[in-house]
Amino acid sequence: MMRTKPSASDLTKRRFELASRRLGTKNPAEAIGGLLDRSFHLPAGDPRYGNNLLTPGKFPLEHSYSEVAGNAFRLDMQPLGPEATPHARQQEASREMRRLTQQNYGAQALNWFDQRSERWRAGMSHGDSRFGAWFGMATDSHGLQECKVYYEMRENDIDALPPTLKHAARISMQMMPSLVPIFTSIACGRNRGAQRVYFFNQGDLRLLDLEPLLNQLGIGKQLPSLLAAAGVIFGGRFILPEGSVIIGLRDTSKGIEMKLDVLVAGMPDPPQQMYQLLNMVLAERPTSQMGLQRWVQAMTPDHADNPGEIGVISIRVLQDTPARCSLYLRPSGYDQMGRLSDGPGSHNSAYQHHGHMHNGQGYQHNGSSYRQNGHSGIYAPAPQDPYRV
Repeated sequence: MMRTKPSASDLTKRRFELASRRLGTKNPAEAIGGLLDRSFHLPAGDPRYGNNLLTPGKFPLEHSYSEVAGNAFRLDMQPLGPEATPHARQQEASREMRRLTQQNYGAQALNWFDQRSERWRAGMSHGDSRFGAWFGMATDSHGLQECKVYYEMRENDIDALPPTLKHAARISMQMMPSLVPIFTSIACGRNRGAQRVYFFNQGDLRLLDLEPLLNQLGIGKQLPSLLAAAGVIFGGRFILPEGSVIIGLRDTSKGIEMKLDVLVAGMPDPPQQMYQLLNMVLAERPTSQMGLQRWVQAMTPDHADNPGEIGVISIRVLQDTPARCSLYLRPSGYDQMGRLSDGPGSHNSAYQHHGHMHNGQGYQHNGSSYRQNGHSGIYAPAPQDPYRV
């Protein structure tokens, strides 16, 4: 008699339990067990899971470490199974977001989210929608730190952004016509909400060419710190190729934040020692360095020698905050094909990139392939969306 293979949901819940215990955080599965069951009901290792646009060709789950949330268990996932429509994912992610926001942060936070997300929740997804929505969350030792939805967007959706973020987006697109809006994230936390708009960069990006935009956004003085971090992590590369760059903007209480997401598989020859290079950058901030090392150990399953494959390196800057880094990872142990690739903590760290991209990769926009929140400038500090409506 053949044994039935366990669902990927069962495997995911076991992995979450172990990693959260090691990190000292609440187990995310306690909050989203139903969503995991609805999303990962197929057997573990089923090749159909690779049919997704979050981690194409891989299991549709991503973990991340961020310097600004070093003690958190962070994840992003594609809701519902591979057969679901973009509209169904959009509705599912919205329902889960509303449920968690209401339960954990109350009616005022829910009202704030409803206003920010109305355009995407109320409307039907476009006929050419590619993924609809993704869901993200983070837990810490106290419980749910944050929950988030990523909604697919088009250029005319810029008008649905809050005023300051909309103005920043318009200015960015005017100054850099290569920027194409692809999705927005709307997040709720314990004390405030935040919204970010993301752009795919068409063509190569010379990092020095960000200077006029950063100056206009009031964060130009942080360009040296961004270049210093990028230069080390990307092996001295200051020109990033087409298909490797997504830029995010967020309005915060300290002004506009810019986030540079570099899709590792979009680079034809990424540095083989990228984890070690990131570790070098963090060496000047020992708390962050130790946090990353602790996170890597916690996220590495018992049967593997690394937590997974690096998908994205992110660098963010604010007016008064120099470059801070994040690492996005496709976790080991879920692959439906091939051997595990080397990643952080492996003995040789010779990463095997399979040409898959984070977030935007594989989309088509006007024939281009998407591989893959006192100041200078025009923006003064604005409240970081406390739950006032």
